[in-house]
Amino acid sequence: MGFVGAVLALFLLLFGIYAGVGAGDILSKRCVTRGDYWRWNLIVLGAGALATALVCLTGLFMLVVLVFGVMAGTIAGLKMGFGESVGPWKKVDRAFRVNKDHVRRSEDPEAAEAARRARKEGREVELMSVEEPVARDGDKK
Repeated sequence: MGFVGAVLALFLLLFGIYAGVGAGDILSKRCVTRGDYWRWNLIVLGAGALATALVCLTGLFMLVVLVFGVMAGTIAGLKMGFGESVGPWKKVDRAFRVNKDHVRRSEDPEAAEAARRARKEGREVELMSVEEPVARDGDKK
């Protein structure tokens, strides 16, 4: 099962990462504080450990790759959706000079938390107006 098994494992890993990023994005909308963020990370790791144990009990070891992909994707989706560099991510973002907006938000955690709280409550700042322009004298209709 050499080559076919490797290709199947790769597809399962990629599907798991794709599904996990979507799940992480959904979970990140529930995170307001850094504590919430870390709590969800621990829940994902615990669920992944439990799922790995269940997969090993069934003997379908190929599915461990799927579980690993879902865990990795969910943690990455949580990080990107949370919108702030926290913990080891802050060092990684600074070292590779990526996610500058996340690093900037981590400098003022209170403001970042207020923005996340507003997003959760549906009071986000409108970045673009979608209202109809008001006709002025001399404007053609």
